[in-house]
Amino acid sequence: MFTPKWKKQAIQLQKGAKKFLNYKRDLLAEDRIKEVEGLIGELKSSIKSKDKDKVRETGKLLEKTCEQALPIYRGHNALAENLEVFFVAIVVALGIRAYFLQPFRIPTNSMYPTQNGVTGTALAKADWPSMPVRALQQATHGRDYFSIRTQSDCRIVSIKTAPHLHFFTRTVIRFSDGHSATISGSPTAIFQAGLTDLMDELLKKQQPVTYYRHKNVTQDGKEQHYNSSSVFASITIPANTVIAEGYMSSGDLILVDKMSYHFRSPERGEVTVFDTRNITEIEARNAETGTLPSHYIKRLIGVPGDTIELRGGNPIKDFHGYPFNEHALLYRNGEKAKEPGILRVESLEGKYDGYSTSAYPFKTNRSGKIDIDYLNLGTSVKLRYAPSTGLSEYWLMGDNSRHSWDSRGWGTVKEYNVTGPALFSLWPFKSGHWGFIK
Repeated sequence: MFTPKWKKQAIQLQKGAKKFLNYKRDLLAEDRIKEVEGLIGELKSSIKSKDKDKVRETGKLLEKTCEQALPIYRGHNALAENLEVFFVAIVVALGIRAYFLQPFRIPTNSMYPTQNGVTGTALAKADWPSMPVRALQQATHGRDYFSIRTQSDCRIVSIKTAPHLHFFTRTVIRFSDGHSATISGSPTAIFQAGLTDLMDELLKKQQPVTYYRHKNVTQDGKEQHYNSSSVFASITIPANTVIAEGYMSSGDLILVDKMSYHFRSPERGEVTVFDTRNITEIEARNAETGTLPSHYIKRLIGVPGDTIELRGGNPIKDFHGYPFNEHALLYRNGEKAKEPGILRVESLEGKYDGYSTSAYPFKTNRSGKIDIDYLNLGTSVKLRYAPSTGLSEYWLMGDNSRHSWDSRGWGTVKEYNVTGPALFSLWPFKSGHWGFIK
């Protein structure tokens, strides 16, 4: 209790030197071991004789000898320590992403108005705001301004997505003259930012048909459907033509809860993220467009064992002339669905069409004819219940039902595909959706 400070420090140094010998003895040369042991004994004698100066001198020599005893000894390296902390942080972040929370960027507006996808807005460069304003909009709204212009007379060879950093979407447009343009956003958003209108105009001039969006009508009045990419590849775009100009609005960046479904079953009405592996129609479309496998986000409508139906609504015809109903109501197991998210979609009648019996984009068979095999009025779908096999079935639909490709178009989602509920919308801050997802 009353031991002087110098003596306490000397005793601690003596103990530390002994630990050093015990831990590093197999790495030390024999003469070094004897030197350290001699200094430890000398320090002990100095402490016993209460010779402060001798204790201080011997202690410094013992500390220096221990530091220099190992040929590979290095002092503290701030850079190495910071790198170690950095890599540990990366490992922790990857662990969180793999097992707990995964970021996910919503690519399309199939869940609008609940969540935003990537959208394009045409805006001439002369009307763009100043650079500081654009930088602020990028931070708060996720707006990315762009302008695509041809370098020579050329055709569009391909328009394909190229995922970036796992959850950002890039679109690469390749031209027949060899140059290309890479834009942040989806192909759909680029069409929205002016490419569709340009192609409409050029097609009318260069093709011997009267053109209507989504279909051609020949001069004799016969309807002719076509693959848009093949038509675009036949159109020559003059040099220095603005392909698309304006800004992309980023899709919402959300966090997916990957833990909950390990402890509970998915619940009707919640917004859910799932992967698309082994979903035949989606894989076929990805192969056609060159898109890599990805995740989708939809609202969970039915769980294993449920029977799903759409009833009522307003009968209309689509642009192909096929009948379907908009503003239909969702029934499950013969009773009206009552989940808040589903009721909110149905309440959007007159604004976002509510639920629809059509699924966009339409499925086509090998002859190019459109197949009507999605959920129609008067039909129902029974979801398989197969516990412990991973093959139980779920039914998912987009809140923007009229413009959502979902279970009506590609069928059910198996249990092993389901990743987890959408938990929180992180960014953009001004999207109107920041916060927990409902």
